[in-house]
Amino acid sequence: MENIDFDDVLRMSLVYMHLISMCLAAAAVAFGDFAIFSKPGRINAFMLEKSAHYVSTTLVALWISGLLITWVDTRFDLALLAAKPKLLAKLCVVMVLTLNGWALHRLVFPRLAKPQRNPKQAATLPAVLGAVSGTTWMFAAFVGVGKPLASALGYAGFMGLYGLALALGVGFALTFVRPRLAQQMSGHFPLSSSLHTASVSSAHHADDLRTAS
Repeated sequence: MENIDFDDVLRMSLVYMHLISMCLAAAAVAFGDFAIFSKPGRINAFMLEKSAHYVSTTLVALWISGLLITWVDTRFDLALLAAKPKLLAKLCVVMVLTLNGWALHRLVFPRLAKPQRNPKQAATLPAVLGAVSGTTWMFAAFVGVGKPLASALGYAGFMGLYGLALALGVGFALTFVRPRLAQQMSGHFPLSSSLHTASVSSAHHADDLRTAS
């Protein structure tokens, strides 16, 4: 029986953690889409907030596992890093994903949590940043399995494809997603608010019945 290489076992474990985190992130993103579009004219703000928390958690796990894999492969040697165009491209894509996630939390989710006077205009930024998020998640997965193309594409080729994917994703979102999102933002109110309104209405109705009797 051959000796087991510790670095190989460690790398395999980290790659497995990385893949699991990616799957959980995809589920959390789908959970957020469901919170936005599941009910016509209403966005479930509570579910959306939970989804955002799960996405943030999985993104942290992806950063940790990804950096540890990079350490196992390169020991963070700058010369080795510079010779790996696929790795450099993935680091740039994940940085964009992280900054875009920050923008979603700070700019988009508060906008989705309250009614908008001009929903079509208000839906533009969520549509664009949502497209950047979805496209970047998909492209990060593509770069992760893109080793056979690394020598042919290089860093510039990967980033050029990423730019093209972003342009297509944003164009699709502005054309098809923004109108539907505007409808959701035009008449929605958070689920917690609807429950509060229902309870208040029930109380008023009970008072009316007592007064009439």
